[in-house]
Amino acid sequence: MTKTPNIIHDTIKAERLLNAAPERVFAAWTDSEARKRWEPTPEGMSMDYDGHDFQIGGYEKSRMTKDGNVLAEFDTRFIDIVENSRVVSSVRVNSGGNALSCSQHTIDFRAEGNGTRLICHEQVAWFHGHDMRAEHEGGWSTLLDRLAGEVEG
Repeated sequence: MTKTPNIIHDTIKAERLLNAAPERVFAAWTDSEARKRWEPTPEGMSMDYDGHDFQIGGYEKSRMTKDGNVLAEFDTRFIDIVENSRVVSSVRVNSGGNALSCSQHTIDFRAEGNGTRLICHEQVAWFHGHDMRAEHEGGWSTLLDRLAGEVEG
């Protein structure tokens, strides 16, 4: 009998005060072309997107590739959207036909002074028994740095 790896659960919070109005930050977050500019992709890899149905119940599929090989597939479902205020989505990550993780992302866009306090929560379950917290925290930090460059420039 094959032993199933332990599932690891965690909640990750990332927060940033951006020097841009909530409308600007929300637009950059929800526009697929803008996201291609600021979403972090590891060196030597690329992201390919199949559709972007940004509405409650909408679906997006994307793939991370390197040298033409698919490393991971991301299946995103939009659960709740309040314009200029929040986006809630679920994301399933697959590789080689196996589910690696499933998470719920809650993104809050809060007006603060002349800017936006962006608060991101990720509730994640890793199915392969590896704690990926440090990698996800690094990913959120890079994502917020690049988003700031997109909306503040």
